[in-house]
Amino acid sequence: MTRPLRTHAAALLVGSLLGAGLAAGSAAAQGIASDMDFRGIQALRVTASPTTVESLDCGIESAALVRETQRNLEAGGIKSTDSDANLGVITILSARDGESGLCNSTLMLGAYKKASFFDKDVGWIRSGYVVMWQSAVLVASPAESHPVQVRDALVRLGDALLGDWRTANRPATAGTVSQ
Repeated sequence: MTRPLRTHAAALLVGSLLGAGLAAGSAAAQGIASDMDFRGIQALRVTASPTTVESLDCGIESAALVRETQRNLEAGGIKSTDSDANLGVITILSARDGESGLCNSTLMLGAYKKASFFDKDVGWIRSGYVVMWQSAVLVASPAESHPVQVRDALVRLGDALLGDWRTANRPATAGTVSQ
C-alpha cells in the first residue's frame, strides 16, 4: 500500500471510529436505556487487534499493552474476565517513514458488548458486538521513543474509558428514579 493511500485509509478509519464513539456517547448522555453504554458492566476482557508489521518496526508490542491496560482498568474498578461477553479492544495501525525514522500510529481503545438480535432477512437470531465506548488518538514520534508515547496515549484513553464507566455506573442519588 502506498503511503498516501495508507494515510488516507488511516484517516477514514479514525473518522468513522470517532463518529461511532460519539453516537454511543450521546445515547448514554441522554439517559436512554441501551446496549450501547456501560451501565451494569463490571468486567472486560482486554485484547488487541492484530498489528501491522510497521507497528513492530516502531517497537510496539501489543501483548504488553494488553497486560498494562488490563491492570490499569482493574486498578480503576473494572474487573478482568475470561468471558467474551464484554471486550476491551486495543487497535493500533502504524506507519514508519524509512527516511526520517518517524513513526505514526493511530491508537484506538474500544469497549464492546455482545448482543443478540433477530435478523428478519435471514429469519434467525444473530449475535455480534455493539459499541459501548471508543476513542482514538494519533501518536507521531521517533521510533526510539514511540513505544513510550503509545503506552502513555493508551493510559490516557484508558483513563477516559474509566471516567465514562464510573459515570454510567454511579449510584442513583436519593429522590431520583433509576431506569
